Amino acid sequence: MTDRILEILKQKKLSPSQFADEIGIQRSGMSHIISGRNKPSLEFVLKVLKRFPEIKSDWLLNGEISETINPQEEIFPKTVHEGTLFDEVEIAPKKEMKRNIEIPKKEKSNKKIEKVIILFQDKTFREYDPE
Repeated sequence: MTDRILEILKQKKLSPSQFADEIGIQRSGMSHIISGRNKPSLEFVLKVLKRFPEIKSDWLLNGEISETINPQEEIFPKTVHEGTLFDEVEIAPKKEMKRNIEIPKKEKSNKKIEKVIILFQDKTFREYDPE
């Protein structure tokens, strides 16, 4: 898979550091993958596919490409077309929705505080009586 990652870097004209920044991983992690010290994790692959949806997952994972299409166009297609439900498509960013949240009004209560207990990290506590 390392050779396919290097191909992505070449096609996208990115340095390993820029690529790491693009997909949101540490630069040292990218260096370890390229050097062969570490193998790419599933999380790494998912980040690549999320950031570059035009890259085919079959190619990235297995190096498989269709024999009927120009390999360069299949791996890095120039345009996204409308197709069937199962075709890869470009997804527009989600718009932030504003929601009307109704905050319940405080109800008056006849309840009285009997005791307040504060717990500390060192396993001690302190009690307060409101009276």
